[in-house]
Amino acid sequence: MHGGIGESSKGCCEQSYAPEYDISGIADPFLHIRLLRLLRVLGHEDADASDSMNDILAQVATKTESNKNARNAILYECVETIMSIEDVSGICVLAINILGRFLSKRDNNIRYVALNMLMKAVSIDDQAVQRHRATILECVKVFFSFISRQLDMCVLKLRNLPIQSAFSSFNYFM
Repeated sequence: MHGGIGESSKGCCEQSYAPEYDISGIADPFLHIRLLRLLRVLGHEDADASDSMNDILAQVATKTESNKNARNAILYECVETIMSIEDVSGICVLAINILGRFLSKRDNNIRYVALNMLMKAVSIDDQAVQRHRATILECVKVFFSFISRQLDMCVLKLRNLPIQSAFSSFNYFM
């Protein structure tokens, strides 16, 4: 049963579908994501199923480029699935490397998602996460800079308000 679902997931990457299912040149990413989520459920606490999924997940992860949002979504679900199944030995490093590539993107939303997933990955393979330490620190600097700008803006907005009103507004922003 798992093999058929896995083959369907792999087939989504390799085959073309009708144009109505095509999103930015990606054949039916919604189906692909649903199949990956199903694999995640089937592989949870099942070492045999997880073992049979490793090759399929590795193929999806390596054949999917991350140059479009739909492909990023597929890669994210693939990483989620890899992190959720039982036997994650070598394939976990592949998933963490995908997250490292997400961190090098300019889109802060993708970076944020990657940082959240890397927080989970630390408990699985700390050494693989440590290899991306410089990139992680650079992303954290960007986020701290963004938060600092938000606080500066709050102070500017609240400067002319009475202290009681300013404090309650500032408290709301925090």
